[in-house]
Amino acid sequence: MDITPKCKYWDNCYQKNPQHLAKFRHPQNHDPHGHSNADPSVGQTVLSTTTAISPERTKTPNFLVESETEEESDQDELSIAKDDAPLVVLDGDTAPEDLIEELPAEDGLACIDGIRPLKILQDGETTEVSSKTSSATYTIKRTADHYYCTCPAWRNQGAVPLNARTCKHLKELLGEEYELARYSANGGPSTGTSAGKRKRAGDGGVGPPGKKTKAVPPKLLLANPWNIATGPDPTGWWLSEKLDGVRALWDPQQKTFVSRLGNPFTAPDWFTKDLPNDMSLDGELFCGRGQFTQTISVVKTINSKQWSRVLFHVFDTPSLHQKPFEERIDAIKTYVNSKHNALEKIVRIVEQVKCDNRAHLMDMLKKVEAQGGEGLMMRKAGSLYEGKRSATLLKVKTFFDAEAKVLGYEPGKGKHKGSTGALKCIMESGKLFKIGTGLSDQERRNPPPVGAIVTYRFQELTPDGVPRFPSYVGVRVDVDCPKDHVP
Repeated sequence: MDITPKCKYWDNCYQKNPQHLAKFRHPQNHDPHGHSNADPSVGQTVLSTTTAISPERTKTPNFLVESETEEESDQDELSIAKDDAPLVVLDGDTAPEDLIEELPAEDGLACIDGIRPLKILQDGETTEVSSKTSSATYTIKRTADHYYCTCPAWRNQGAVPLNARTCKHLKELLGEEYELARYSANGGPSTGTSAGKRKRAGDGGVGPPGKKTKAVPPKLLLANPWNIATGPDPTGWWLSEKLDGVRALWDPQQKTFVSRLGNPFTAPDWFTKDLPNDMSLDGELFCGRGQFTQTISVVKTINSKQWSRVLFHVFDTPSLHQKPFEERIDAIKTYVNSKHNALEKIVRIVEQVKCDNRAHLMDMLKKVEAQGGEGLMMRKAGSLYEGKRSATLLKVKTFFDAEAKVLGYEPGKGKHKGSTGALKCIMESGKLFKIGTGLSDQERRNPPPVGAIVTYRFQELTPDGVPRFPSYVGVRVDVDCPKDHVP
């Protein structure tokens, strides 16, 4: 007599995984894609269907890129309306935890190696989970092709790509078997491998070796702010759009992108295979205006099809640091033009416009901001590439001011250890955020009291409606409540 436990889905089981089929008993000649004689003790399954909706790719204005047009990707991120999501409906005797949601076949997270999650989250959907060892509550969210959890165990996996991380809360929500298949497919920790080890795959890149090494920041040319009242005359300088992306250096020796801090971005092989072998490229990984959060989400993953949404916008080459800026740009153009067919959906060269006068700069800034751009960059004509912050590269942008109420403090780290690291604040809208920059050493030692109204400066609001890069300005003594910026 077979004493193997019976699969609770019996002939309706969808799984093909050999481990599952060996662990649980199924009908004779069970076919995961079809049905055999149904066991009357197992509820019947009713499926519905839906149509996935793909948003248009955000584009950069033609006058600020080298190419006249930008091709749209055939692999845009899927966005499925929550109300249209089909469900597998089981009979009334089935426990709630037995409910399994179904997604269209195009969804890469709907089924991995024949294993489906116990719970499907739509792109952007969140759910709350409670800690079993404390009173803490954490948020799990799906973003494109990966999940994140706000618990410390998930957040502390800094060396692991986002879509290769997991935690006990994700395992409980999605199922241990599914999670093992998901993060193992992306080079995450699995049996016989360490959490920090990553693999190379046709759709992925090369992560750091299993032994953790300290990243070495590359020596990049960094910008100073340009003051509209006291800054240098921009006449004769080169102007370009300041892209709202992720700064990245193409390292031809390592054959990978690295961040400002020296951490690698695990771009797919198809994305990097035609980049130069003897010339570094400085630029921004960019999904489009207003897509900063989405760009971060993509470039911190491995083996992700979402890289098809990214373009590498190149504006310099450190390899030719002793050459004037104009010659460096010409060298980049020569290489990219020689690989036009291979790189047309990978690389854009950021257009440089010679500034006529201050009015020309302000007019261009106004146009860029009106189209959702972050601001402008100014490069001094004939300047060399310095691997440091330089007066030959200036950034021009505007900011917004608003008021928030202080709710508490976050302890400082590093040089701020023992003082305030950030102010925990609440907006007029009720949204919570932190202000960690703009505070002097004295203000960190004696921060504004809880309940104080402070002014902060920021560039823009994130899709969640909180300020991006908020900077502390000072305490407001003439107001008694938070006030959000009204565009």
